[in-house]
Amino acid sequence: MNLKQIGAVALAGASACMLSGCLIVSADVKGDYHDDNHYSRLLGVEVSARAPEITIIAHSNGCTEKSQFEPRVRKHGDNDVTVAFQRVSEDRCKAFMPEGKRLTWSFSDLGIREGASVRVLNVIGR
Repeated sequence: MNLKQIGAVALAGASACMLSGCLIVSADVKGDYHDDNHYSRLLGVEVSARAPEITIIAHSNGCTEKSQFEPRVRKHGDNDVTVAFQRVSEDRCKAFMPEGKRLTWSFSDLGIREGASVRVLNVIGR
């Protein structure tokens, strides 16, 4: 098999798995859904220097709000910043939201200078 055929077989296998129900998403994420550092596990994160802002995609049961997260910002010199988002209260709703909830903080909200190098410490994944 050539590389193109191998890619097609892998794509077909992944598609079959997804269509057959191999992908399971739990809508019942509890407040203790954290990584080893006790930061909340996220579905995704976007850091935009253009806006400048940070958007997290958080697990949600339908009622997730920004107020349920505490951003923890640490400055390492003038231009280097780490940020971690900690969920401080549970989302007790029962909606099925596998895509999560998008929540955005501006650099100004977080006390981060424009142009700073920003690293988000949360683990990304389901």
